[in-house]
Amino acid sequence: MPVLSPGERAACPVCETTLERTRGTGIAAAAALAVTTTVLMIPAIAMPLYRVELLAGSRSSRVVSGANLFWEQGWPLPAIAMLLFIAVLPLLRFGLLSAVLLALHFDRRWRGIGAAFRVAQTLAVWAMPEVMLLGIVVAYGRLVAMFDLQIGAGAYFMGAATVAALICRAMIDDRAIWRAIAPGNAAPDGPALSCQACALVLPVACDGSTCPRCNARLTPRTANSLMVTTALVLGGTIFYLPANLLPMAQTIQMVDAGSYTVLGGVIEFVEAHLVGLALLVFVASFVIPLLKLAGMVWLLWSVHKGSTRALKFKTKLHHVIHEIGRWSMVDVLAIGTFVPLMQFDQLAHARAMPGMTAFLGVVILTMFATHTFDTRLMWDARRRTDAERFANVSQGIVTA
Repeated sequence: MPVLSPGERAACPVCETTLERTRGTGIAAAAALAVTTTVLMIPAIAMPLYRVELLAGSRSSRVVSGANLFWEQGWPLPAIAMLLFIAVLPLLRFGLLSAVLLALHFDRRWRGIGAAFRVAQTLAVWAMPEVMLLGIVVAYGRLVAMFDLQIGAGAYFMGAATVAALICRAMIDDRAIWRAIAPGNAAPDGPALSCQACALVLPVACDGSTCPRCNARLTPRTANSLMVTTALVLGGTIFYLPANLLPMAQTIQMVDAGSYTVLGGVIEFVEAHLVGLALLVFVASFVIPLLKLAGMVWLLWSVHKGSTRALKFKTKLHHVIHEIGRWSMVDVLAIGTFVPLMQFDQLAHARAMPGMTAFLGVVILTMFATHTFDTRLMWDARRRTDAERFANVSQGIVTA
């Protein structure tokens, strides 16, 4: 593919997926934003998000507070997920991005720079500061009616880090950075394969070896894609009903105890006249998981039946599902934000409930499912159909 001019876009001639879109920004600007995000994430993680005060004392909530409380209450999966998605992976992603982009800017390439950029880009959907920010907003809507709530410095730093992270992601030209790391080779004369991480085109004889640019394993197709994706979607489907029927969290104020499910939380926001938050939670926690499961089932069925209908739309649908999947974490992160604040013994108490773990199972399994699904399996059906038509036409010519 030729090097594009600023503002140009290259698209696949078959499925119309964007291969590259130049944004006219340099590596220096992206490096500055990556460093800024890394620096801002440290106080965002370490400093309080909220603080409440009652007669029994005061409580504050940090990112690690929710993870620690989940662990103490016997919910290790939500504890590990919150710590990874909000603290560990964002710092790792933007730390690696900072190292790679600064090295390219100062022309100081080091061994393994391609692998570092590959890992950083893979973590783009798993590092979730922007989802955490929405979780903080949702938690605020739940808490402000019950307590005299003070917003902590951590929430402001998280907002600043989120803005910097989003701008950084928008400014990065993946292909331009890959070319800066190592220019692509000339297209091979014979059969070829493309590295699924950095898109380097190599002879098909390289199958099974590692990519010379990013160190990823080279395969013409994602190994066992159909089987693994089917298993993940089936697991997500099994978790879906308990995720929506079982309570996500329980709150106790004085002698009044209550628990809420996904839709129950939406109804509470509507009754409190917080329609915007109700719509946000409804879309993120109910519509998106349902769309992911239904969409992935359709894509798998398409491969199973060898369907050639709406292949462009199905390919775009897979990209959408892959991008929006992480936003379903909003409710889980909101619970992790407000539960540590409600630990006042008899006056106010809150704890996570089984529905949260089931819901987290749906989110994580469907995110992995979109990652393991190879969209080229759908297009194989059209290639087979085209080959059969060509064979039939050729046979007809020979017969005539």
